[in-house]
Amino acid sequence: IRTAVLRRPRSPAALRREVLTMRKKLHDAHPNRTALFDLKHNPGGMIDIEFIVQYLVLCHAAQYPQLVADIGNIGLLKLCGALGLIDPTLAGEVADAYRRMRRLQHQIRLQGEQRARVEPEQVATDAAAVRRLWDAVLG
Repeated sequence: IRTAVLRRPRSPAALRREVLTMRKKLHDAHPNRTALFDLKHNPGGMIDIEFIVQYLVLCHAAQYPQLVADIGNIGLLKLCGALGLIDPTLAGEVADAYRRMRRLQHQIRLQGEQRARVEPEQVATDAAAVRRLWDAVLG
């Protein structure tokens, strides 16, 4: 059932609208009123990476069945790059950014913090790569 649902053909424009609407709802539900960068919810953060990956899978799995494999966000980013769906270099940069942000998130949560926030400069390069991919995929 999972494979059939993921591989159903979809309108890229309609899917894009749905993803942008969901992303806005999540952003509005988790405002960050600090000067820190929220690793999960700020633009350029982990949620944006997850939405990009979900969009790519839902948009292209009908044509590329390998996209339904349970290989995680990092593996799917690299696969999308290898398939030519996104720039492979940028796919690698964002995959590395996701890995670093998750590591930071785990470190912060292990210290008992409820929200994983860091100084913006600490993730500026990674967040910029995520925003570049967001613009390329979801514009």
